[in-house]
Amino acid sequence: MKTNSSICPGCSIGCGLYLLESEEGGKRKVLHRTTSPMNEGKLCRFGTDLHTYYEREAMINSVDGKEVKQEEAIKAAKESLKGMKPDELAFIALPGTITNEEIVSFVSLAAEFGCENVSFGFERFFSVVPEEAAYIIENGLPFSEVEGASKIILFFLDPFVHYPLLARRILKAKKNGAKVIEVSFAKNERGIADETVLVKPTEVERIKEKKELFEDSLIIGELTPYTNPQFLSLMLWLNASTSSRLFLLKPFLNSTGAFLLGRDGGRKDLFEILEGVERGEIKALYLLETDIAGAMLGGEEVAETIPKLDLLIEQNAFRTHLSDTAGITICSEPFFMKKGTVVNVEGRVLEIGGESEKGLGIMESIGKGRKYEEVHEEAKKRLGLGDSEISEFEIAVKREERKFEVVEPKIEKEEGGGAEEEYFLWYKTNPFFWNGIRAKNFVEISPVAMRELGLFRGDVVEIVQGEGKERMGFKISDLPPNLVLSEAKLSIKPLQGLLTRVEARRAE
Repeated sequence: MKTNSSICPGCSIGCGLYLLESEEGGKRKVLHRTTSPMNEGKLCRFGTDLHTYYEREAMINSVDGKEVKQEEAIKAAKESLKGMKPDELAFIALPGTITNEEIVSFVSLAAEFGCENVSFGFERFFSVVPEEAAYIIENGLPFSEVEGASKIILFFLDPFVHYPLLARRILKAKKNGAKVIEVSFAKNERGIADETVLVKPTEVERIKEKKELFEDSLIIGELTPYTNPQFLSLMLWLNASTSSRLFLLKPFLNSTGAFLLGRDGGRKDLFEILEGVERGEIKALYLLETDIAGAMLGGEEVAETIPKLDLLIEQNAFRTHLSDTAGITICSEPFFMKKGTVVNVEGRVLEIGGESEKGLGIMESIGKGRKYEEVHEEAKKRLGLGDSEISEFEIAVKREERKFEVVEPKIEKEEGGGAEEEYFLWYKTNPFFWNGIRAKNFVEISPVAMRELGLFRGDVVEIVQGEGKERMGFKISDLPPNLVLSEAKLSIKPLQGLLTRVEARRAE
């Protein structure tokens, strides 16, 4: 058996682990790496099942549906991009399995063709966040500061679901005497909090009345591509208006690296790019290591939009929901095989552990033609590392707190329903969610909702919003009567805020 030290790409924590690979090409096994400072040897369910993540169907090199040698696919991609106008091009990479070096190369590749439509999934937030507060969404905090906090507020975050390895740090903080308060629509099932402040779905605005609650606290929330900018403004306002600190978790492993190294890429909003495709303004798209239809809510809608492109170039290790649509596909290597680095949410620069430069080489063959070492040094320089050695035991990318002001946000109010069948859908995201894997085939509802919908054991709930419709099993939980909770990605995308108004009924 060949043993490789590696990093889990499930979320921004970047847990260390070992991958054991059979010399005969058998299935890989995952082992705990006790010396890893990110997770101290522990793994969540996504991490322990990581071998199945790497057992997906491999991408092939193809042009117009015909399998070709990689050199031919690269040549076709280069010629096709040359034939497009800069404003007709777009480049998208959600930073889950891309290295710092690949980010530098990706931004450079777009610049080679004069394209400013580059997105790593979070660009919309920089237009609403004051420049002096941008460090909060760019940089996280060392987990040692979670363990050392005296008061922690979980802001609509269930650590056991969203980021399971974070829960261990919070439990350590409690053991050290910290008070944990959750602000949420419903009490978290596992009871990690000492106190729960319940918020009605129609009264999120009233959180501002509880501002004193946040004094002298560490506020822990989440930032995803679907976080409503108003909600982010609320978190920043609470931070700026009180003696608190704000720690935002992100769903993608190298989000911090993308924030810091992707600044020169134009920062075009992901959703604006998709709207541009829909309108016919953007005609060619380069997707790097991104299953955009599988990862995004409303993926079916994305899958209907992408074929309107004249050209889709997809570079990935594995086939995705859009591979049959792509005019050119280029096969790169799985994440664990990559040579390169990432920056986790704490600011640790982590070496992935592989030896392959294939993915980087593909982009450099289309673009500037640089070697790995040159791009690696550029990434280190831009991260402020200079000539220092890379070590997972150090916080290399540090966060400096600054004073800033945020205008008190006005949260759009979700008016109360009307129809008895109207409910609010609340997503609890997790590593399975963002990687297009449905780990749970049920939604959670209250006992009141079960009675109102006339449900019995074994029945199926139908959730409807516009054209989106989903049939799921159900589980009874301690939830408000009009709340439907899902840890699985449904075909229903959120409309605003944390919640989406839906209809729920018993499926016939």
